[in-house]
Amino acid sequence: FDLTQPMFCTYALGWDVQDYRGARLVWHGGAVLGFLTAVVLLPEKDVGFSIEINSEDGGIIRGLMYELLDHYLGLPRNNWPEKFIGYARSKMDEGLKKHQADAAKPEKVGPSLPVARYTGVYADPWYGNIEVGQANGKMTIDFKSTPRMSGALDHWQYDTFLTRFDDKTIEPAYVTFSLDADGKIDRITMKPVSPLADFSYDYQDLLFRPVKAEK
Repeated sequence: FDLTQPMFCTYALGWDVQDYRGARLVWHGGAVLGFLTAVVLLPEKDVGFSIEINSEDGGIIRGLMYELLDHYLGLPRNNWPEKFIGYARSKMDEGLKKHQADAAKPEKVGPSLPVARYTGVYADPWYGNIEVGQANGKMTIDFKSTPRMSGALDHWQYDTFLTRFDDKTIEPAYVTFSLDADGKIDRITMKPVSPLADFSYDYQDLLFRPVKAEK
């Protein structure tokens, strides 16, 4: 929305700092399962407020935030909750259509290697180790440093697999194995399945390489 686009937007010791319609805005949001919060300050107006909702609907909390900002700044009402909820629903519809289109594509080819060739321990310099294994006839993935972040690897296409973690609150991901010129696993990369995945599921920043077994 044009009215909510800031001229500047930065981060300062845990606070989002930006302008809103000529006023300096300092705020930060937070979330846990089933709840969203926001603490909002207008320093030049000596105004501060917080919002807590028992919902994970980001459109509602952002809409309430801008509705209150307009009130304290003496600006006309814009019915921001309705606008943000409508925007969120349109993005969800776009994501659902993309997912349905991907699922409806013709049968895919692959994988390139026997299942046993994919198994092993892989490491990312920042995250640490994951283990790709086999259980009950299926490939599995286990993030060793994150409890409950494990699940089956279902073949998607070529050397890409899809994991829906056992903990369903964790965002599903595509897991892609890349081969070197000798046909050996060179690396694993990942990305979220949903285009609407929260930015904190930054799978795309991970780069796992095989860990050589100690002799």
